[in-house]
Amino acid sequence: MNVRCLFLLLAALPVFGAEATIQDRVQFSQVFGETRNFRIFLPPGYDTSGKRYPVIYWFHGWGERFNKPVDDPPNRNYDSGTDYGGDNIANFVGGHDVIVVKVDGFNPRFAGDNYKRPYNISPVETSRQFPLYFPELVDFIDANYRTIADREHRATAGLSMGGFMSFWIAGKYPHLVSSASNFMGSSEFFVGPRDFPVEYRHDEMYGNYDGVRTRLATGSRDFIQFYHRQMNAIWKYAQDWHETEDFDFDHGTPGMAKTLEFHMNAFAHPAPRPAVWSHADVYPNFTIWGWEVASDRKQPGFTALWNVSAAGFRSSVREWLPDGATIPGVKLSIETDKLYPPRKPQTVTIVRLRDGNVRRQTIAAGADGRLSLDLDGDEYEVGISSGPVLALSGYQLDGAAWATAGGPVRTRLRIWNKGAAPSRPATLRWLSPNPGVDLAPMSSELPAIAPGQSTEVALTVTAKDPKRAVVKIVGVQGDTRLPVEIPLFPPTQPFADFRIVDGQQVRIFQHATEKVQLTLGDGNGDGKANAGERIAILLPEDDVYRAAELFTNDSCVDNTLRAFDDWSDYDHVGASAKYSLPLIKPDCPPGHVIHALARVLLPNKPNHIVRFAAIEFAVEK
Repeated sequence: MNVRCLFLLLAALPVFGAEATIQDRVQFSQVFGETRNFRIFLPPGYDTSGKRYPVIYWFHGWGERFNKPVDDPPNRNYDSGTDYGGDNIANFVGGHDVIVVKVDGFNPRFAGDNYKRPYNISPVETSRQFPLYFPELVDFIDANYRTIADREHRATAGLSMGGFMSFWIAGKYPHLVSSASNFMGSSEFFVGPRDFPVEYRHDEMYGNYDGVRTRLATGSRDFIQFYHRQMNAIWKYAQDWHETEDFDFDHGTPGMAKTLEFHMNAFAHPAPRPAVWSHADVYPNFTIWGWEVASDRKQPGFTALWNVSAAGFRSSVREWLPDGATIPGVKLSIETDKLYPPRKPQTVTIVRLRDGNVRRQTIAAGADGRLSLDLDGDEYEVGISSGPVLALSGYQLDGAAWATAGGPVRTRLRIWNKGAAPSRPATLRWLSPNPGVDLAPMSSELPAIAPGQSTEVALTVTAKDPKRAVVKIVGVQGDTRLPVEIPLFPPTQPFADFRIVDGQQVRIFQHATEKVQLTLGDGNGDGKANAGERIAILLPEDDVYRAAELFTNDSCVDNTLRAFDDWSDYDHVGASAKYSLPLIKPDCPPGHVIHALARVLLPNKPNHIVRFAAIEFAVEK
């Protein structure tokens, strides 16, 4: 080996310093009403340096504890010692000015229970909600250790289930955390309130990370690799601050020093706090960026806020994201951050998007500069201004039932003025932060838009990569930025050998590989799509079928009901296959032809296969 190669090899190895101090400590949790454990790694000289340090909160995986390392497989102790060649937390802290706090995910179901499943995810079996505990633990660490107690110097990290938790915690509290890393965590679990948990899929949650740097470490031999590829295919283009690295490894923490160094760089160069942010939460009540949100929801769902700023926001409560049915009956209360002159009236314009209904209120800010608004779970654009406020509420595809990657996608984008005064004619410039995207035209001329009214603009978007899963575009007018993401699907051939079920019992795959008899749909059972029926689309496989997830923009189809087929016992990831149960609207005319894209997941662990089929069928009398 020549000298240059030896130098490059040594430079690639993690550099370790003196030993960190490892302490196991306890804290009484008011949230849990019990004493909780944690392990803390303190840098050398902590007792005498007088310095303050950034903090990384570590979430362990299945079968671990705060003081118990991985035991299956053995030799995977990432806390300290010689496993991973010494590339572990203790050695990193020994050479860097940082504190690491290892959270104890122990979550017994009853007294004396020795339960290996940490936290409270898939299934949700106890009332211990670890996300709700996180702010309390942060306050305790900041009060009892010399930390730099701001979000720019606070991070989360974790392995496997703990990797999922790291991302979930950071997405729930971006106002507390500025960077998050994840070693090979599942991308989805059922989480949330014990009485009404919901499937939380990181794939759709990229909007929660405005102002947060994220890193996903994956393994080329990891059993979760399929789901990581699916997630990265979206986050690379929809999330502004995401990075990923693949290691030749199965399931563990390869490159610990590289990931912890990612956090050190994030502490030194934090992403800017977002001027406009979005957030979706599984809990009925939550705090985000100084805003307080509460609802009386008692069923699974998400409260979603988009493009939030002092000028307003879009809101809804949905059964699932991104396109689940809204839950209009939920009472939703939103209290803003301290953004407005105390006790001064503000003009609030509320546009209900499903029918364009507009109402206007004058609401006085409180003594602390907060506004309180009462809504329901329907989808609204809310403007808070006496002047004009432009908002992009969504898009419709023009001439296609779904958007295909690699070719032109014609869209019609809906622009609202949700302010209280007319907008002036303006030029809206279009751009995309994604590579390989063409936009035509590059700008759109907006007419004057009356308060509470909207206009449509046409835009053709071409993502040249036929494998692209999403494209992000932004309309820019002055200081206003109007973002939207469009899911994309690969080019697909027509497929005729599918089956419609509308109330029949059929033999299908469930739990990936089990063949079961199941009744799907609701109708007259003739195997045809009639107006007013709820159907399922089945694709054949051997002598049985798989129920398909359906994508279409057909106005005759209400596609908001989705079912979940749990694959946990098959691939041990916590994920599920999805399938649609669309309703053919009662007023759909006979003979109307519905075009749709069907998608099924074929089990092939750890590299499942996604199968697409372009289908069409006529609505019968």
